[in-house]
Amino acid sequence: MEYILAADIGGTKLATALFIKDGTVAKVNEIRSEKNDGEILFQSLVDSFKSICVNERVNLDDIKGIAVGIPGIVDTEKGIAVFQNNLPWRDFPLAERLANEFPKSKIVIDNDVYMATWGEYTNRGFSSETLVYVTLSTGISCCSIHQGAFLRGAGMAGEIGFSLTDTSETTLESLVSGPALELKGRKKFGNTELTLKEMMEYYYQGDSHILSIVNEAVTALAKEVYHIIVFSDPHCIVLGGGIFNHHPELIELVRKEVRQYLRHPLLKGKEERIQASAYKGEAGLRGAASTVIK
Repeated sequence: MEYILAADIGGTKLATALFIKDGTVAKVNEIRSEKNDGEILFQSLVDSFKSICVNERVNLDDIKGIAVGIPGIVDTEKGIAVFQNNLPWRDFPLAERLANEFPKSKIVIDNDVYMATWGEYTNRGFSSETLVYVTLSTGISCCSIHQGAFLRGAGMAGEIGFSLTDTSETTLESLVSGPALELKGRKKFGNTELTLKEMMEYYYQGDSHILSIVNEAVTALAKEVYHIIVFSDPHCIVLGGGIFNHHPELIELVRKEVRQYLRHPLLKGKEERIQASAYKGEAGLRGAASTVIK
């Protein structure tokens, strides 16, 4: 039997999975990401891959492909982790190093959001349609696929975290990312240990302080989604990432807010194209595996 190893490496967790080549998930494993030492992070990835294989009694010779999604700037042709804000890799030859460990496997390296987007695209059976995937967690970014191909631009397409909000000094990421929301909540409550999960519990209870923070974030997100709609008119906009996945109510709030902006008759109803992630927390892993399976 042939297998595929996939990894989704973020600023807080390193997730790995073993897939049968038909796309069936055999095993998933999660550990905390190493933030300070690039070599330790790489060894953690290799150890996690090999541990899954040992536990599932899979011979390394049967691993036909390895796909890894990482945040930030990636040289997909050379397999280099060029720059990652939340990881300790700079111009790290990830594909080459993995090939040394798994010489019989095809190695694919790409941005984690691109990996997740491909998974959402293929899950919907798309081939010629346009899909935009927006991920909101530690940071925020997006990826577009048009007619089965990624829109990469000159290398930084989709970095909407740098988008400006109503004030020219405030970026979208500094307003709506998980750490940004936590910081605002901590200031409001004077509690330096307050977590986003606790904040959202207060939100569902109707706490006025948290309501104002979340509503501000929803408005900023809705405006960004509106700009995506009028710029590229995608067939589908997927809102994913940890925050949207754990709080689908926010997706409906964004959809309602966007509806208010779509006043022109030609734009009516386009908010219905806004959807939740099909794969939720496994989007990165499943998308990574599908890049090898395709």
